[in-house]
Amino acid sequence: MIRGQIHKLFEKGKNKGFTSQEVYYQESKKLAISVFDGQVDKFTLSEDGGMSYRVIYDGKMGYAYSERFDDEAIDMLLEEAFGNAEVIESEDEVFLHDGSGVYTKIDDFNPELSKQSIDDKIKFLVDVESDLKAYDSRIKRLSYNNYVEVESSRLIINTEGLDVEDKGNYCLAYAMPVVQSDGDTRTGLGYDIGNDFYALSSEKIITDAAKESLGMLGAESIASTTCPVVVKNEAFAQLFSAYMGIFSADRVQKDISALKGKIGQMIASETITLIEDPHMIGAMASSSFDSEGVPTAPKRIIENGVLKTYLYNLKTAHKDGVKSTGNASKGSYKGTIGTAPSNIYIEPGKVPVEELIGSIEEGVFIVGFQGLHAGLDSISGDFSLQCHGFEVKNGKLGKPVSQITVSGNFFEMLNAIDTIADDLNFSIMANDFMGAPSIRINKMAISG
Repeated sequence: MIRGQIHKLFEKGKNKGFTSQEVYYQESKKLAISVFDGQVDKFTLSEDGGMSYRVIYDGKMGYAYSERFDDEAIDMLLEEAFGNAEVIESEDEVFLHDGSGVYTKIDDFNPELSKQSIDDKIKFLVDVESDLKAYDSRIKRLSYNNYVEVESSRLIINTEGLDVEDKGNYCLAYAMPVVQSDGDTRTGLGYDIGNDFYALSSEKIITDAAKESLGMLGAESIASTTCPVVVKNEAFAQLFSAYMGIFSADRVQKDISALKGKIGQMIASETITLIEDPHMIGAMASSSFDSEGVPTAPKRIIENGVLKTYLYNLKTAHKDGVKSTGNASKGSYKGTIGTAPSNIYIEPGKVPVEELIGSIEEGVFIVGFQGLHAGLDSISGDFSLQCHGFEVKNGKLGKPVSQITVSGNFFEMLNAIDTIADDLNFSIMANDFMGAPSIRINKMAISG
């Protein structure tokens, strides 16, 4: 049915004088369950979907979108796209992809996930809650105890020869306990993710959540100092992902990225290699094509400290006279085309994180940041962020610390990284499903 409506839309668009046309169709289903005090607190099953319509008219790109795709919606899409194209003042040349290139088949959809027992999913959360409370008497309650399941599909068709579609799904369970002792209250997070509910580990969720929350009880500030710092894998992934926009060719071309003119130059310590792998099996953001239908491919954005490429969509690639890197992005079918990576990570080293900590006489092990988007400047690279973690003394973890601020510059920090651990981990809290190992920085300013 949907292809028939697309054909009808394209026929009417051709009669209206559009030289090129494209439909981006998206559907998604979401199951969300929350358990509190042994009972289902929330249960929602929702469906969302719609399509966007892009046209080229008189050399300008017109755009419209709709949740419906009946005959009435077709007429609305035609008129809105035509009107938008007429008022565009940009002189930038616009394109639709012609479907050329090699598309890698990615089998990342588990058809059994949505069929797996909902009762078992509820029982999973009930057991996580009871087991966490039994783990330690200082665990008083769970502020979050949730299961989320998402299934999504995309279809992109245009009049230039492009016809691609994909489908994916994943499930996520997470818990956040609240712990209390001697008037001190802390929280922690434990989660597991995949595309098979029965493969999720309640033990991992419970252990991670309990250790993170209980470990921070009694945390205090420390005196201001400049010292070596180890940043835990997930925390570093979140910090790095907050700066990922600097690799966008659009920002470089608008002169709002400090990486302008830096291709082929050292921008980080030679220990840093930044990889994007949109074909990674089991990852949340894997796809064989981007939001313009351009084939995706694994790439090294930074290799041994050297900047190798910016991230391009069709428009920005044409400006620089290069090929798109397959990084066009849309937040949803309603969004316009931007640029973003998928499944991006820092290549791990070969050193256990314990050796990074063991190499420090006096320093700090940072396990989390707060206020990432308010406390940093992505253009200058400067940041000042509240964080928490542990003191390090004589190569051993000491007392927990909080209410401290770490300050510095992102670009200087990249050059000050001297050791990379082997504990690569992807963070659900990071943008673009980013992963990182723990890293050691030879010197950072800590304010108590």
